[in-house]
Amino acid sequence: MDDKIYPILQKYYNALNSLNSLSITKDIFESIPLIDNFFAEFRNITFVMQKSFNTKELKEYYRKKQEELLNDDSLRWFIDKRNETVKENPFKLEKEIEVYVYLPDFCGKIIDSRLSIDNDIPLDTLEQVIKTYLVKYNKNSDIYFSIDILFKENGNEIDIYSKIRNGTVIMDKFINAVIADYPCKCFKCTNIIEQIKVLKTKIFLKDFTFSWDYTIENDEVIWGQQIEMGTHDKNGYPTLISNVRIPINANLPIDQDIINDDTQLFKFYAYMHYTIFKAQKNNIMPSFIIIYNDKTVSYMPFAPTIKTTFYKKARIVEKIAKKENVRVIYFIGENYYYPIEKINEIQQVYSERIKHASTTLLSINMISKKYQYIKTISFDTHNINCEAYAINQINNPYDEENCYWLNPILQALKGNFSNN
Repeated sequence: MDDKIYPILQKYYNALNSLNSLSITKDIFESIPLIDNFFAEFRNITFVMQKSFNTKELKEYYRKKQEELLNDDSLRWFIDKRNETVKENPFKLEKEIEVYVYLPDFCGKIIDSRLSIDNDIPLDTLEQVIKTYLVKYNKNSDIYFSIDILFKENGNEIDIYSKIRNGTVIMDKFINAVIADYPCKCFKCTNIIEQIKVLKTKIFLKDFTFSWDYTIENDEVIWGQQIEMGTHDKNGYPTLISNVRIPINANLPIDQDIINDDTQLFKFYAYMHYTIFKAQKNNIMPSFIIIYNDKTVSYMPFAPTIKTTFYKKARIVEKIAKKENVRVIYFIGENYYYPIEKINEIQQVYSERIKHASTTLLSINMISKKYQYIKTISFDTHNINCEAYAINQINNPYDEENCYWLNPILQALKGNFSNN
């Protein structure tokens, strides 16, 4: 059976391999052929199968499996793209550069220009252009900014990763069903199946957001990196943990009365993370907790290397708050506290001024449409081992009137959208 199964697996492998070679470090000239090849090889999977399954019995089997597993609207986009790339012209991929800056007196887009095949420039050149502009704009303070590349087709933005991932999941189920019904144990097939498993894991955990975070300190551009936690979705496919929604009380002992009350849930999470913080020797991963109206929750933990990533994550959460049925959002993280007599040192760049902090605080913020301001519970790490102090802090949340980096999320929950 290897003469019928192996060609199918080979086409699937070729498609995944092209996708895995796609990288945010490549320019558009390198990206387009890879995407073209992915669509061509992906669509050719069924062409090859039709050709291989050429007996009456196998033709009927293919027809039934196609109706059962491939009769999905999301695959229509793949068919259309394959027809365009093979029959007409290269995939009509456009890139739009969005630069989002985070400054003390301004947060928003400062550049929004179209880059096409005719005027594409390398990422490092773009970084230097932006640096020159921002240093002139803000000479006396830290500069934080993100560069996002938006993929567009015929002028319309597309979530290319979601389309590719959904299509790949459907095709994967189809191929798994075929090799389960017509197994082949030859070396070629078993070897390529293992290679496909490796590629799928890489692709499903791959960063296809095409986004970079930077800070400028002492005229030097510093590129930030981050780590996000992975898990598996309900179908067993690798995914980022932030993509998964589960019931609030899944694996947690929470009464319904607490789940239904934003403030009580706030206090529950505060005590839980206070306990985790102590157990981890005063260390915790920053995380957003997003509570939806249907009593499900998604967690967005991340480990950044620069502050910009905090601001970028907040912007992502703001977009979620605008689009989804979100009830309340919590943020867990650590803050530096500076005494007033250190006012001169506070004016230094971030990496220098944190050396003058008198203490750090474990802070839990609540962003709820029920309140005018963001609510905060904080714990001074100097008193972290005092249980009575912790209970008192939990029972006395306070208003954060000037929490500028989280305020856009509050406005989004309240329906007051900005244009940035």
